[in-house]
Amino acid sequence: MAEQLLVIGDVHGCYHTFRTLIAQHWRPQDEVLVQVGDLIDRGNYSPECVATARSLNERFPQRAIFLKGNHEFECVLYHEKRSNPGWLNQGGRETLQQYRIADRSLEGDIRWMKGLPLFYETDHVFISHAGVTDTPNPFSELNSYGVLWNRVPLKNIGKMQVIGHTPLDGEPDYRDAENTWNIDTGAYRGTALSALRINPAGKVVEIISIPTVDKDYIGTRE
Repeated sequence: MAEQLLVIGDVHGCYHTFRTLIAQHWRPQDEVLVQVGDLIDRGNYSPECVATARSLNERFPQRAIFLKGNHEFECVLYHEKRSNPGWLNQGGRETLQQYRIADRSLEGDIRWMKGLPLFYETDHVFISHAGVTDTPNPFSELNSYGVLWNRVPLKNIGKMQVIGHTPLDGEPDYRDAENTWNIDTGAYRGTALSALRINPAGKVVEIISIPTVDKDYIGTRE
């Protein structure tokens, strides 16, 4: 039987905002939480975001689902190659420093990140980080038009797609021709972390936006 979903956009290290949204809006007895990836980088609390996600995933393995984003992929690549300037320059350098301050094992979290799924779907909804477009091998992690990286218009796949990846200024955006919601509202920029509540029939019944808590993106960590 299909269940209600709470789909959360890109968190990007905004731990306090993330925790607030979960505490105020997730109903674990009644719905499945799905987060579209990019838990890490750019905000001030990447280790805490991953720790929270892992804890929820362990407590609710079928009801708290975290997808892989391109930033998780880049972090894993850095660890495996011991070099990835692209990741370091897009928040990775600060993430490494945050892990040192938090005294948390990045290696353990990387093993978890590497195994994250690329998508979650029901009969009516398909959720991934960047969406399915008209490209061969959309689930190749190296495909620049695949579900980790795509920024071109999406393919109408016969069910509603929910994505993040491309930050918006303000509110989630729906595109009718593609039947797609983008819910990355730029939390790390100081705007908001957003989510959709979707009923079992695939209808959006609530749009949620939590203003970013200042300490998640301004100044230094406590």
